[in-house]
Amino acid sequence: MIEIRRVTKQYQTQSGKVTVLRNVNLSVQEGEMVAIMGRSGSGKSTLLNIIAGITSPTSGQVSVCGKILDYTKSGELCRLRRNLIGYIVQSYALIGNRTAWENVILPVRSREYRAHGYQKVRELLDELEMTDKVRRFPNQLSNGEKQRVAIARALVDNKKMILADEPTGAMDQKSAENTVNLLRRLAEEKGITILIVTHDMEVAKKCDRIVTLSYGEIV
Repeated sequence: MIEIRRVTKQYQTQSGKVTVLRNVNLSVQEGEMVAIMGRSGSGKSTLLNIIAGITSPTSGQVSVCGKILDYTKSGELCRLRRNLIGYIVQSYALIGNRTAWENVILPVRSREYRAHGYQKVRELLDELEMTDKVRRFPNQLSNGEKQRVAIARALVDNKKMILADEPTGAMDQKSAENTVNLLRRLAEEKGITILIVTHDMEVAKKCDRIVTLSYGEIV
């Protein structure tokens, strides 16, 4: 599903080049749930952005679903994210003038969801304990509720892969456990590949394996 070969990412600053990722190699299989851990600044979020085609590597090669990513073709990368990847970001990225329900159904394209009145979306929101909040706007939600809306939006429309950057960081323990259990079930039952950046060892323990980044290298 994901093949990363000798990926390095550098940024140019006033004081010189900063290496965020250094010669990273990683393989993730279909249906595998992998936790990515490490200190702040170790390159975790950068790695997710490279896989999603949001950030290009300085060198190396990334393959998703058997296709090598060409970072010079923005249209292809956009279609990759639209059709295959659900991305859960730390900042939620909700549209302020849309309700929670409208934010979730916005990316839905498949007839499978629309044909039954978005019943699958309703079931997903129910699992995330958001049924009674669907008509509220983002400024009427707590941070944990905003994150659950963002998670629901990432999971709709039959995505093949979920990239999650601290998806449970703003949640209480019970909500975090329910969310990770939902992701675990999706990986097992639907073969969705899931990468989770987390600082929470309890979240990481529910994954198939843990990948640790230190100073831009896998250790």
